[in-house]
Amino acid sequence: MKWHNPGHEFDNVYKSMVEKEEFYFFGAGDYGKQFLPIMEKEINIKGYIDNNTDKQRTGYEGYTCYSLDQIDFFAGKTGIIITVSQMQRSSIVEQLKRAGYEKDMDFFIIEEFLSVYFVYKYDKVYFSSISFLPSTVCNLKCKACLNFNPFAKQFYVREWEQVKADIDLFFKCVDHIMLFHVSGGEPMLYKHIAKVIDYLDKNYGDRIDTLRTVTNGTVIPDDSTLEVLSNCSVEITVDDYREAVPKYNDKFDFLLKKLDEYSIRYYINYASEWIDLAPDRTDFSMASDEQMIKHFDNCCQSWQELRDGKLFSCNYDAYAAVAGINKEPDDEIFDLRTYSPDLKRNLVEFRLGYNVKGYTNFCRKCMGISEKNPYKVAPAEQI
Repeated sequence: MKWHNPGHEFDNVYKSMVEKEEFYFFGAGDYGKQFLPIMEKEINIKGYIDNNTDKQRTGYEGYTCYSLDQIDFFAGKTGIIITVSQMQRSSIVEQLKRAGYEKDMDFFIIEEFLSVYFVYKYDKVYFSSISFLPSTVCNLKCKACLNFNPFAKQFYVREWEQVKADIDLFFKCVDHIMLFHVSGGEPMLYKHIAKVIDYLDKNYGDRIDTLRTVTNGTVIPDDSTLEVLSNCSVEITVDDYREAVPKYNDKFDFLLKKLDEYSIRYYINYASEWIDLAPDRTDFSMASDEQMIKHFDNCCQSWQELRDGKLFSCNYDAYAAVAGINKEPDDEIFDLRTYSPDLKRNLVEFRLGYNVKGYTNFCRKCMGISEKNPYKVAPAEQI
């Protein structure tokens, strides 16, 4: 989205929020569960809406679960908050529009609701998530790598002091975050991974709802790393790539055994397919600015990267720059080094998708994280 009135883009949205007396979460799943502890302290949640008839019969998290046509809205005082992941929500948005509901008047997107509500009501910067990439080092060679390692001449590795400085600066500007995600590469190959997780947990754990990192399931951390992680409030996403790299099957099983042994919380990610951003097959160089803004707004990508004292509008745009297939962003960053408290709403707006240009440099080479992207590939298919 292109900035038109920085610091005031969500004035009318917040006005619509506070006019509501009750809300329903549309999406009775893990995403809806994740936001529940935060929001039920702030708003009157009447229940969930879900298109799954089984959930309508059983309810969810102690709340009744309804179909959309069962909801009795009254005098504009009832609102809906969409609580499903970005890739799933486009169909729900269309469903609500067909039923006559208007975005930012009758229904809201959860990330926007969360951040806008807290910055307007409490003058607090509350992020839903951030991606933090200390290193692109990886032992796999995936064709559709979202770090674009196949295009890079060498791996990108950050020193501990750089990492620490970014973390400290981030939390000088951001009051609270729901998900702080330490990404990769393969994070378990980064030499300071235990130090990064421990530092985040010990110094900012009270301001992070979920501290998470990820592994491709093929690397066994040493016992000293596992010992540190076991003493931190961290969860690990273990990607299941056994079909693509069967030679690591034994390591996958042993990794789970070690995580259980050290009582480290984890869950297994069974991906059925990947979306290939296809930078070597995409060319929007002749598209107008208006077309690129629309392309950016239609992308379901919601991650931003923290690096070198800056936030980047799109983490994949930032990764492409690191890999050398995209010029380093300039007018699509938020420089935290020049941040001041009077820019809190600007910072929130940037995190929610606004920037000066309205899109990123990489958009011209990227098919986007979207159901409309035709390039689907098997997870972790190797070069």
